[in-house]
Formats: sequence, structure tokens, C-alpha cells
Amino acid sequence: MQFDDIWIAGTGAALGERVPIERAVADGSYPADAAASTGMVSYADARHAPPELAVAAGRQAIKEAANAGTVVGADALHLHSHGYFQGIDMWPAACWIAGRLLGAQLTGMPLTVSAASNGSLASLELAAGLLTARPDLPAALLTLADRFAPPVDRFHLSPGMVFGDGGAAAVVSRTGGPLRLVSVVSEADTDLEGLSRGDEPFGTVPYQHTDTRKRTREFLAKGELSLRDVRQRSATRTRSVVDRALAEAGLSIEQVDWYCPPFVGKALMADSFLRPLPGQPRNLLTDLGLTTGHLGPADGVYALHHLVTTNLLRPGATVLLVGTGMGFTFSAAVLAADGG
Repeated sequence: MQFDDIWIAGTGAALGERVPIERAVADGSYPADAAASTGMVSYADARHAPPELAVAAGRQAIKEAANAGTVVGADALHLHSHGYFQGIDMWPAACWIAGRLLGAQLTGMPLTVSAASNGSLASLELAAGLLTARPDLPAALLTLADRFAPPVDRFHLSPGMVFGDGGAAAVVSRTGGPLRLVSVVSEADTDLEGLSRGDEPFGTVPYQHTDTRKRTREFLAKGELSLRDVRQRSATRTRSVVDRALAEAGLSIEQVDWYCPPFVGKALMADSFLRPLPGQPRNLLTDLGLTTGHLGPADGVYALHHLVTTNLLRPGATVLLVGTGMGFTFSAAVLAADGG
């Protein structure tokens, strides 16, 4: 969908301590050959719970939005996205976060966006659509946070990447900011959902330890789709959302100043997010993720925060944001540094 007057008015981020990947290799947590393949430099290890990271990032985003002319208050929409445990089971983390950032008495309902690692793009698409459809909404606050602490194994949770702990936030408004949303599109291939389920039956209590690699092996062992099929179908959907988002923005890939794919390792990046492109963007924001690890749903908004706060965006620069999530969902968004 194309947008004319939807802006990122402010961003924020909260990251765990960056731990050199050599430590994990030295203590046997992460094989040396895997480290060489991913090219990981470090990963973020947080001591705070994800909702606390979300609040820290949200405060930054609200402050920056105020500087850009957008006041975020009790009438703002709040969307919180996460992919893993938020610190308390059966608990509305979004309401706790909203209470600390927007106040106790709200005129709207804080919502959780469940899109796994595609949370940044899913939240952005929902917020932009609602702001367009509802003139009574003055702004939307997006928060995203995860922490991949034991018993989950951040080094082997998904092949080709290491998971990091962090939060990010963005204020979406109609009143200007450093980035304007030009277009965003999403697609899904639900045949790939089984990669995250395997042969596990539906249960009645949460599992204490989830072996995602076992689920993937079980799915592939059925023979309905090969690993080559999975990669091809994922590449096709990634190329499709990129092509559609660029077409709606009236751009070619060569006109994109910054390409921001998910924070994965080098080999997976080349196979899943570079080869499917119709050409070469001018700059790649790929090395950043090698220092943080994959932040789950926060990757996309964290990337935008990095671009804005490190002054990497010249006036008029364009950004292509790509996200994917278990399910399997695919999204792409084009943003422009119009400085409104």
C-alpha cells in the first residue's frame, strides 16, 4: 500500500551488553565453524526483561517525536511485538508497557502484534493503515523487545544466525519526522509454517524447552518440501514483496540508498536476502546485525533508529526495509528521508 503522509517521528533502542562471539566459541557454546560461516562479531546479552527494554526504547522514541512536533499521549495507539517470553506467563505485557509510557487512563487499547521476527514491518503496516483510516488517532507508538535467555539456546535457535537481546521503538504520526513511509507490502506462504512445528502435537501446557532444529528436521523428513524448495519459495516471496514495494514507491533497487534486511549471519544473508534482489542497492546495513545478533521482531525498527541517530541518511535518501517471520510471512517497506 502507498502512503502520502505517514511519518516516523521518533525512534529509540535499548540493547543488551555486546559480548564478543569469541567467548561463546571458547566455552563451547558456539562451534568455531558456525562462527566463521555467520561472521558474527558479538551478540547482545541483556539483564533486563523485554518489557523493561521496550519502555527504555519507548521513552527515547517519545522524546524524539516531541522534538519533531508529535506529542504522544493517552490517545495514541500502542502496538507491542515480541516473539519470545516476556518475563511473566499469561500476562498482558503491552498494557504494562503502555502504562509506563502513556499513562494509566488510555482512550485506546494496547495490543500485542504476534508476527515473530516480522514484528517491525507488521506493526508499521498496521499503524500506518489505522492512522490512515482513523483521523481520530493522533499517533501510534510501536514497541518491540525480546530476550533469548536460557533455557533457550540463542546460538542454535535457528540456523545461520545468533539471537541477541534488545528492544526498539518508533512513533508513527502524520505530523512529520526524519523518515516518511512511502509503501509497505506483505505476503505469506503458509506451506512453510510446518518448519516451526515439525511433528509436535497440540498440547495443554507450554514446553520448557523448544527444539526448533528438531521441528525443522521433522518437517523436511516428510518429503513434501525439500530444503531447496523452502529456500526457493522464500526467495520468491522476498523478491515479490521487494518488487511490489519498489514499484509502489516508483523506484528501482539501484535507487535505494540503504537496504536493511533482518540481522542474520553472512551466509544466510547472501542466500536469502541478497541473491533474491533484482539488483544492487547503494549501501547495505548488514554489518550492524553481526554485532547485535538477531533481535527477533526488533531488527527493522532498530535498523531505522541506527540510520537516524548515526546521521547516515542524507536529505532525500531512501531506505528499503525487509522482514520475514515464522509462518512464513514476508514484508518490505520503502521510506524516504524527506525531513518533514
